Amino acid sequence: MKNNQGKHEQTGDNIVEKLTKDRAEEILNDEVKMSILRTLKKNGPLSFGDILRELGISQPAGTNHIFELKLLGLIDKSSDPPNYNIETERYAHLMTFRKK
Repeated sequence: MKNNQGKHEQTGDNIVEKLTKDRAEEILNDEVKMSILRTLKKNGPLSFGDILRELGISQPAGTNHIFELKLLGLIDKSSDPPNYNIETERYAHLMTFRKK
C-alpha cells in the first residue's frame, strides 16, 4: 500500500518508509546500523539494553539508530517480551543494494 506521495509502503501490519537505493546505501554505509542488524540476525530477538551492551553504544545513539531501522521496516519490536527482531525479508531486500 502506498500513500499519495509514494514515500511509504506496507510490510505486514506496518506502514514503513520505502527502501530506496539512496536510503539503502545510507544504511549499508552506517557501521552502527549494520552492526545492529548483524547482531539481531545472529542472535535473534534482543532487548534494547542487550543491543546497547552487545555493541557498546550509548542510549541516545542506540535510540536514534533503532528508530531509523524501525522506520524503514528493517526491524520490529514485540510487545511481550519487548524485544527487537530483524525483519528477514526486508533485510534480504536491503542486501540486494550492496555494491558488488
